[in-house]
Amino acid sequence: MMQTISRIAALLSALLLPVFGADERELKEADGKTIIRYVAEAPETMPKEVGLFLCFPEHDRPTGDEIYPVREALKRQGLLDQYVIIAGHPQGQKFGPADHEPIQKLLKWALKTYPINPRRVYMYGKGEGGKISGEMAMAYPHLVAAAISYSWTWWKMPAELEKALDPEKAPQFYMVLGRRDLSHHLTNVRDGYSRVKAKGYHVIYREFDDHGARTYHPPSNDEAIVWATRLRNRVLPLSAAEQAAVARGTLKDFVHVGYAPGVEKLLASKDAGVRAAAARACAEVNLGEGTMAVLEKLGTDASATVRREAIRSLAVNANWRSAGAQAALIRLTESGVTQSDRVSAADGLVNAVRFQVRGVRQDPPVFRALVGLLKSQDDELRTMAANALAPIRDGDFVGDMTRKERKEPEGGWDIWLDGITAKAAGYAHGYAACGTVTAPGADLFCKGRDLLRTRVAEGFALTLQAAEAGYVPAQAQVGMLYAVGKGTAQNFAEAAKWWMKAAETGHGLSATNASMLFRGSGVRAEAATVAKLTAQAAEYARATALP
Repeated sequence: MMQTISRIAALLSALLLPVFGADERELKEADGKTIIRYVAEAPETMPKEVGLFLCFPEHDRPTGDEIYPVREALKRQGLLDQYVIIAGHPQGQKFGPADHEPIQKLLKWALKTYPINPRRVYMYGKGEGGKISGEMAMAYPHLVAAAISYSWTWWKMPAELEKALDPEKAPQFYMVLGRRDLSHHLTNVRDGYSRVKAKGYHVIYREFDDHGARTYHPPSNDEAIVWATRLRNRVLPLSAAEQAAVARGTLKDFVHVGYAPGVEKLLASKDAGVRAAAARACAEVNLGEGTMAVLEKLGTDASATVRREAIRSLAVNANWRSAGAQAALIRLTESGVTQSDRVSAADGLVNAVRFQVRGVRQDPPVFRALVGLLKSQDDELRTMAANALAPIRDGDFVGDMTRKERKEPEGGWDIWLDGITAKAAGYAHGYAACGTVTAPGADLFCKGRDLLRTRVAEGFALTLQAAEAGYVPAQAQVGMLYAVGKGTAQNFAEAAKWWMKAAETGHGLSATNASMLFRGSGVRAEAATVAKLTAQAAEYARATALP
């Protein structure tokens, strides 16, 4: 009798909590109508609290197609027993607006079925699945802490009409492109990254030579999954349980909740052991830029142990593209307490750009610092910088070649650094001329710069006035503002109009974005116009190519 009861209990448990490798199911309304098809995998032994990865496949792929790269990455990190993984299927062939409500219902069901912390919900997708991940993270910031996308991008973004986006509170993004992928995936993802960045979101963007069309790619999977799991939703308020954890006041509770004020208080402790532990914790949870300013002070602490833990955590956050952590490491390479500290800081900078050296150089200040270390009197610092920059200065060199190894890229380091700085800035590079240009509209354009960070509608209005006055950098910028809905509602037709105006003057970046807009936003243009823009974009890419 007892054995029978045990079997029934085990069966009910299996029905309630799907285990790894579960089959596709259907979430249904009370009347039996299917809401969404899904696959769910959960730990066999359920902890008191778990996080959730919602995974979405590319069109025409099985529902659970994107579960296995997430599962294996969690497994490699020893985190598999702390997360539920659920994959959702599109309503049609591809994900689109009709999927928003079913996915929200799937998430609501998951939150009721499993002990999921709503502040630990992440999205992961390939192709159209990547599109819906990014789109929903932007549209519903209270639901999603971060989104990871591979091989595709999205156009729909929420408008900033009154208040500018706060990247410290908004969802964050990790975008991946394999250079062995389809050619139209390459152009689509690069264009999409430029828009996500221009919108103001915190985004980690990676390109990999060895990666193709599928998302199973351990180097990027591991980095993206670890990065995501260290984030907590900063829009949602703390739950009652989290408030109770914060009230307990332990470092473990602060880290689990992602409570920056608590960790920062411990970073200022008089006890070196407490400071060291708190510094170490800053690598275990992403607490944001404010905490990095506090952590930097410990990089010159009297205790060598505290300094070591602080520099290590700054390095981890620098790799997560924290500007504050990167700046702190740059300063510590110059003024660290000991030579060992300076070497550790430099190692953190090298680690932060290891996936940027052969890809998109998102962080020019770090590269500038490494180039500066090439002249260091310290042999270790000089060697670290030289080795990190080797693919840039002479990527084809092999030791037994008859020629000497090049010490600088063609044109020299200064030209190369100026080039990557301009590329990373995008349309904002036009502001570099502020104070030196007297062309009609230039003053309005420059006045609009700071307002776009605060009173965004006013900033847009000034930029539009500058564009109407004929100032080309403003025309290019206003095209992007319309495209992403910054200071105005999204209007792709207006974005196309202004980008084409700028492109007619030879503005290659505008031609690039305009050519992609006509292919993906729904706005149409004559084939000859698109071909002309595409050719101009290709020429611009060749002219601005950097090693």
